[in-house]
Amino acid sequence: MLNSALRSRAEYEELGVDGLAGRTTPERDAATVKAVEEVLDGRESVLDLCCGYGRIALPLRRLGKTVRALDISPNLVEAGKQKADEEELAIDWAIGSMTDLPYRSDSFDAVVCLWTAFHELFAEDEQLSTIWEISRVLKPGGLAVIEGPIWGPATASEIANGFRQGPEHRIVTTEHFGTSSIHFIHDETSYGRLCAAAGIKDYKVTKREWDGRRRLILEIHQPAE
Repeated sequence: MLNSALRSRAEYEELGVDGLAGRTTPERDAATVKAVEEVLDGRESVLDLCCGYGRIALPLRRLGKTVRALDISPNLVEAGKQKADEEELAIDWAIGSMTDLPYRSDSFDAVVCLWTAFHELFAEDEQLSTIWEISRVLKPGGLAVIEGPIWGPATASEIANGFRQGPEHRIVTTEHFGTSSIHFIHDETSYGRLCAAAGIKDYKVTKREWDGRRRLILEIHQPAE
């Protein structure tokens, strides 16, 4: 298991379901589900990558989608599974890393990786492995959506204060609901570099309104047969 995955698993084990749920609201979750439903455009089989406790996987299943859900955190997956069992919702849950997906090629009409999950991968080889894996499991004509925050170039003050570190100053530490979070900053350049290295030609990077806030969206389109 790669370093970023180990760090994320430890962080979310400590944070727990209640801590993670405290970072969102029912209104924001509903807006996210609506945004996902719109972008899926009728696609039926969906992988919720880095699913947490199922705040997107569960509503998608209620909407009739065929859903698989994967996360690195056993405690979060177990909470999601328990909720699905209570509602008798058939969701295939798995514990694993986004860098090495336990699914056959051409398995899904869509893959969604939301919030800042992809931005928790700090090393370029981890990022590239994940992009390649997402592309691999998409069916012909499939769509992947990766969503995260928008950041501008680092300022001299941010660099001097250690707020922005690492290659190209893309590692940022922020205070989030009373706790510190560390993320990798992506933009059109970094996503373009990853997609090119993975051999992905049909992709789009946009900044758009998403769940009531402005976000960076990477769409990967798998060519149809």
